[in-house]
Amino acid sequence: MAVTIPGYKILRTLGKGGMATVYLAQQEIFEREVALKIMSRALAEDESFGQRFFREAKIVSQLVHPNIVTVHNVGVHSGYYFLAMEYIDGGDLKQVRHNLSLQQKITTILDIAKALDYAASKGYVHRDIKPENIMFHNSDGRAVLMDFGIARAATLDKSVTQTGVAIGTPHYMSPEQAKGKSVDFRSDLYSLGVVFFLLLSGRVPFDAESAVAIGIKHITEAVPLLPPGMAALQPIVDTLMAKDARDRYQSAGDLIDDLQRIDVALVDQSVAFAHADGIEDDNRDLPTVQSATIENIDAISVVYDDRDPGTPSSSGVLPWLIGLVLTASLGGWLFYQQRPEVIQPWLDLAGEKFAALAEQPLRAAGADGISSRNGSNVTGDQGKTPAVVEPEALAEGAIERQKASASTTETSDKASPSPTPDPLEVAREKIVTLERLYRSDATYLDALVEANIDLLNLSPEDSVAEANLASLGKEGLADIERLLVAGKFSAAKQKLEQVEHVFAGYSLAGLDSTRKELERQQQISALLSQAQAYQEAGQLVRPSGKNAATSFKAVLRLDSTNLVAKNGLQAVAAELVSEAGALFKQGQLQSALAKTKSALDVIEGHSGAKTLQRRIERQVAYVREIDDYFRMAELRVRQGEFFQPENDNADYYYQRILRREPKNQRAKEGRDAMVDEFARAVWRQVGDEQFFAAQERVQTALAAMPENNRLQSLKLAVEEIVAEKSP
Repeated sequence: MAVTIPGYKILRTLGKGGMATVYLAQQEIFEREVALKIMSRALAEDESFGQRFFREAKIVSQLVHPNIVTVHNVGVHSGYYFLAMEYIDGGDLKQVRHNLSLQQKITTILDIAKALDYAASKGYVHRDIKPENIMFHNSDGRAVLMDFGIARAATLDKSVTQTGVAIGTPHYMSPEQAKGKSVDFRSDLYSLGVVFFLLLSGRVPFDAESAVAIGIKHITEAVPLLPPGMAALQPIVDTLMAKDARDRYQSAGDLIDDLQRIDVALVDQSVAFAHADGIEDDNRDLPTVQSATIENIDAISVVYDDRDPGTPSSSGVLPWLIGLVLTASLGGWLFYQQRPEVIQPWLDLAGEKFAALAEQPLRAAGADGISSRNGSNVTGDQGKTPAVVEPEALAEGAIERQKASASTTETSDKASPSPTPDPLEVAREKIVTLERLYRSDATYLDALVEANIDLLNLSPEDSVAEANLASLGKEGLADIERLLVAGKFSAAKQKLEQVEHVFAGYSLAGLDSTRKELERQQQISALLSQAQAYQEAGQLVRPSGKNAATSFKAVLRLDSTNLVAKNGLQAVAAELVSEAGALFKQGQLQSALAKTKSALDVIEGHSGAKTLQRRIERQVAYVREIDDYFRMAELRVRQGEFFQPENDNADYYYQRILRREPKNQRAKEGRDAMVDEFARAVWRQVGDEQFFAAQERVQTALAAMPENNRLQSLKLAVEEIVAEKSP
């Protein structure tokens, strides 16, 4: 049996689970699409379910934020609890994470951090942050936090979190959740850190065969390392996933600040370098590898191979540290520039460790064997204890071996020691090699520019390096210019950022002007898009400051030759003239005149607007003159000056109108009304026995209107009465 909820038209099923089904529905009263979450009817049998359900709705309804799902309505019908939410059409993070760029991943975490910051400000903890609860809007890519089903107010509803009861999703639980302890907003930040790790590495940080085992890992194991090239983001993940909530970010706002400081382009570059150097992350979506904690560094053996006393063993601390430095150098430096207060304690502690190592005796292998880290031997007697040798002794031993080697070589080959390479020649050879690589692979640009800058540092007057840098810079700027001409502003901006990064250590001629040109072109493009939108909306010259003409003129101030803007203004003026013409035909002269004035404001001297304006002005003058005649005619009627004085009476003004407009109905009716009023005036004179004056007045009227039947009848009637009254 299909479920029906009054006021909603169910369109299709979006998803179905054990507790609820979510439908795409139309809320009929508003004619809008919503996600209609209808709970299983079996849940209603639990008396406490209704309270929990309405509590969830209450929580979300109090959290109005762009990155938190909006609840439109909640209720119960025929035993079905339902929740109408905004429809989010872009899928969830679990579905789309593999298709996201690094920028989109960071933006997603930033969006959810904003949601958590807002929820925390209202006193709410979500407690189930995971990819399935993060969805996206297709229109703008905005991430939205869903499902506050197990959320609670931080200061209310203590029964929801009982001691020893863990609520949440195991892979994304905070340590305090795994322990079943009470939680606050920092637990959500930990879970968000797990999501961030997943997005960056392709796998969850902790996995096991059971929820309990996963929880134990959350509590006890160190945060794994991110993939090669992403070391700059490691401190953020480490801070989010600190075991002790006091060591995490103390507000989502702090996390937001750090995320907004990330230079994504540089991190992308770091990842690209890692891949270019052969450091591939082949273990994505596989179990993670964890780094040694600071406490474990002291336990790592320092073992030297007897074959090269000056080289540390691959199992010692120095190779570990060197490998970490090589992997993290670029990314770590980038993050250090953005968050020195996070990196500096690591550097200080590392310095202390190195100092301690330098002061301690180093264990070296004896002549007969080498002790490996796991206790196995490469050669010799496994039971032999390695000798402890002072650093000075190691150095002396290395010198003796070098002397012996040199002596043997001199004796056998009679050759002199190799000369020290000229740094300038080495630098030039490196440039030649990189140039060859760069011509077939543009990713070597950074290294090539750096090599030329290094050569200039060695030899400031080196014209070849200077010419190389100028040429490479010119190529980059030319690429940007081509992209600008093609209107590919996003690509041009990306290329500019690359050039700025690559040439950061060199004053590149033309870079500032190119940057300004990009900004100018972007501004022009935005203004043209804005103008087009205004045109389509009919906002040609109104409202002030937000119309097509204003935007087109702003473009011309930036580029006086811009044909799109010029043609746009012509189109605006033509449309205004067309509207003015239509108003003119309708007799709306003042409105038509205002339109032509607007057209002339858009394009001074516009021929079509000027021609129409003159026509309208003549018509306005004519109409004004006719209106004046009507006004004078009506005034003279009220004054009783129907046919006299000459050239200034009511009939005179009506005749002026009718000579110009013989069919003017208003004038005809006005003249007829004038005759009626004239007759009444004559009869008043007759009543006053002013017979002669009445007859004379009628004669004057007939002289002006000889064919008027009403006046002729009036003449006969007056004469008849006068005859009767005469003695």
